[in-house]
Amino acid sequence: MKDLLTPRERFGLLVIDEPQDRVPVFPLVTAHAARVAGIPVRDYYTDGAAMARSQLVAQELYGTDFISFFSEVGLIAEALGSRFDYPEDDLPLLTTPKWPGLAEMDEAEVDPFKDGRLRVYLDAITYAYESRGDTVPILAYVPAPFTTAQQLVDQEAFLLGLLTEPERVRCLLAYATRSIVRFCRAVIGAGGLPILVDPLASGSVISADHYREFALPYEAEVIRYLHRYDLDIVLHICGDTDSIIRLMPESGADLLSIDRIGLEAAIAGAGDRCRIIGNYDTSAILLSDPATIEREVVAMVLAGKRCPKGFVAATGCEVPVETPQENVRAFVRAAKEAGVNAGFGARRSA
Repeated sequence: MKDLLTPRERFGLLVIDEPQDRVPVFPLVTAHAARVAGIPVRDYYTDGAAMARSQLVAQELYGTDFISFFSEVGLIAEALGSRFDYPEDDLPLLTTPKWPGLAEMDEAEVDPFKDGRLRVYLDAITYAYESRGDTVPILAYVPAPFTTAQQLVDQEAFLLGLLTEPERVRCLLAYATRSIVRFCRAVIGAGGLPILVDPLASGSVISADHYREFALPYEAEVIRYLHRYDLDIVLHICGDTDSIIRLMPESGADLLSIDRIGLEAAIAGAGDRCRIIGNYDTSAILLSDPATIEREVVAMVLAGKRCPKGFVAATGCEVPVETPQENVRAFVRAAKEAGVNAGFGARRSA
């Protein structure tokens, strides 16, 4: 069936609570795009033009409803001074955080146009927006304050500090927030829509009480800033979010991207307040056969369409780099077919 709307039109209707021709389809294709384009992963995350071309190739090949720029959660921390190793065909790896502990902090903030690899993302967003921004939303994953803070100091010291030095932790989170806001401003200027990504705030890492006290307020601060631009904001937390799903809408996010939680539980916990994005298992899209993927994706979409605020068919986290192309095609094909709103065309022509 031929689409009746462009991806941008479809997303625009979703966020104003109007019916779409079908559910938007969003396997989280990030560095996997480098494989699709036939380039080393290191080129993808160090060269803005290569990143953009890879994403454009992948979006056209798969027919997805979004273009998304992301490599890893250390992006802001690296720009602030943490050190990373760059494998040729894998994602950057944190080698040395900026500070060993919570006692050594300064007031430096990022320059989005000069520091680290932030310019790579801005160049990629600009390139993609000029090429396809009139028809496809351009998304840029921005690490949230809680996740960024854990890339700035020794992670063990940070997590211990939640219990022993909470005020120092809050200072670090406020420090990270200021630079994140500066980068978000530049992302918007380049034509991108920031997605706030906070994987280290999931229930796989911290308790719900610590999420409420240390992660949620700073997510909310960034989202309040982004709402000044009249944007609809996605909060993505991968891992286990069962214990925090009812808290996540308090961030002010308009859409919640979920991972390891039952879809029905996510809808029950937040679906009356936020659109739900999710949440096909990324191990399954890597390892299953296309027929199995199609069957399971259809079941996911039929369940997701019951979300009161709206649903986006997505993977729970990033599509693994080595995922076979036929598996991603199977995901997209099944999600589009199952997600059709049968009465949409008739209503539009009436």
